Parts: sequence; structure tokens; C-alpha cells
Amino acid sequence: MTPVPEPLPRRVTVHLVTGGPAGPRLFGARVLFGQDPADVARRLGGLSEEAPLIALDVITEIASTPGRVPTPLHVDRVVFATPEAVDAWPAVLPPHGMEPMLAELVAEEPAPAVDRPRLRRMASYGIVTDPTGRIMLSLIADGFPGAGTWHLPGGGVDPGEDVRSALRREVWEETGQQGVVGRLITVSSHHRVPLTGHEVYAVWVFSHVHVAHPGPARVLEENGSTADCAWFTPDQLGGVRLSATTRRGLEHLVGPA
Repeated sequence: MTPVPEPLPRRVTVHLVTGGPAGPRLFGARVLFGQDPADVARRLGGLSEEAPLIALDVITEIASTPGRVPTPLHVDRVVFATPEAVDAWPAVLPPHGMEPMLAELVAEEPAPAVDRPRLRRMASYGIVTDPTGRIMLSLIADGFPGAGTWHLPGGGVDPGEDVRSALRREVWEETGQQGVVGRLITVSSHHRVPLTGHEVYAVWVFSHVHVAHPGPARVLEENGSTADCAWFTPDQLGGVRLSATTRRGLEHLVGPA
């Protein structure tokens, strides 16, 4: 019997670029289950809960830790900056790499206080637009969370995959469009603790995707979570049911929907 490979251990870290009299600084910390990356970044910089942050990048590292028994890790590093320090990135990167280092990320998280199943996810979603300013949305199929609502194209980042590659793949599978992943819009999180069942935690990465030559809107994945897809003008968004993820992403571009 062929052995089943162990899943690739995954970690999320957050990094904050700040300015100051002594020059720009880069802080870093691990993001634990249930933590919002932006909140962790603010605490790193000693900032208030309302302090504005700019999402700069999500860097994916697929590497093995040094040592006699190397441990492979998939690490997604989320980078924020305070507004005055945006231009310091990436020159502020230290020569030895970003901290925490891989060796510091091997250990498992402390066990939760309540013994219940947990689901963790890194997901990449796109604000997908065409040259006329239309926005592409996908309809969540029956049997999936949010069924019947219109969703931003995107989904889970597979082990060994970076957020941009995952987004290009998901846009193609869900809408039949080939787009260019542009600027990072924001990074947020979703944490749900139901009375029963799984505790769910996800880090949501939102990026702009431009489709220069729109083709027919068609769902290519079979038996997946997408039932349909369509282009919408911004003024049409108020007349359709939007998923929580879509509302979270669009509020950064067109105001609350």
C-alpha cells in the first residue's frame, strides 16, 4: 500500500513596517488561531485599535527548517505598514530574513481551552473587474455555506500554493476568465464559534484582478461550490444578495453594499 503523505504544516505570520525618528522598523509575530492579523500588527507597533494600516503584501514561503530532521513548512507572511512607512517596504527587510524565522514556527500552537474540532483556512478572493468597470461575482451553490448569495471569485489556498496562484486558479475555475492579479486590497479574518460543531477561523486576502479581454462567463469546475457567475455594474450590487465575504471585500472599493 502506498503511504499517504502527511499534510504540509502551515503557519501564518504578520509583519508591520513603522516609521519614527530612528528610521523605519520591521516587526514580526506568529498569528495564532482566531487572531486577526491586523490586530496583531497593531499590538506589535503599540498602536491604537483604530490606527490605520496599509496591507502591502502576502509572501508565501515553502521551505524546510534547518536541523538534523528538517521539517517542511508552508508559511504565509502578511505585511502591513503604517501610512507614513509604506515607502520603506521592502528596503527595511533584514539580510537574514523575516522574523519569526522558520525554526521558531515549527512548534504547534497551545491546546485550546475547550476541546472541540477546529477548521483553519487561508483564502484568496478577487475584486475581478473588466475595462468597463464591471465586477464579476459567482453564485454559491446549494449545500454550501452562504448558498444563494453572490460571492467574490476565489477560495482556499492549497498547501504549497501562494495566494496569487490560488486566485488565478479559482477565477478561471469559477468564471472562465483569465485575469492579472494586481494590487493587494486588504487582509482580514473571519472567526466563527457556533454552539456546536467546528470552530471556524479563516484569513481572507483580497486582491484586485483585472480581466483585459472578458470571455463568456461560465463555471468550469464540476460539482463545486459555484452554481453560476455573472458580470455586474457597481450600481447593480445593491439589488443582489451578497455573501459576507463579498461585503467585506467590496466595502474597501465601493462603500458598504
